[in-house]
Amino acid sequence: MRPWPLLIGFAACGGMSDPSTVEQQEGACIALEGRRFQSVNELECGRTPDGVALCRWTLTVTSRDDASSSFQWSYSDVGESGQLECHGATVTSVGGMRAISGTFDAATQKLVWHGETYTLAPAP
Repeated sequence: MRPWPLLIGFAACGGMSDPSTVEQQEGACIALEGRRFQSVNELECGRTPDGVALCRWTLTVTSRDDASSSFQWSYSDVGESGQLECHGATVTSVGGMRAISGTFDAATQKLVWHGETYTLAPAP
């Protein structure tokens, strides 16, 4: 018997097995880890003698464990960090002082986080 038909049958019945796809995320945000996102719009970043300064806010996601990922969010003149969980395309902060949630669209690579849209940041 040839092994190919058997392998194809298992692959067809197994569903998606790539844990880096957004649909398969249950806990750690594997599809976002190692990525840095920046806001599409320039937003308020503090005050200067000339008025309000604008900049792009950033969100960096790193590996933590199988249950959650870590994030570093720089917005306005504030930095915030914590843990993230992903369930499908839903991204939620956990264990922090406040709940922050958003969604990630794998097709467009856009992340909506706390009401703002982010795209992948260019390499430094």
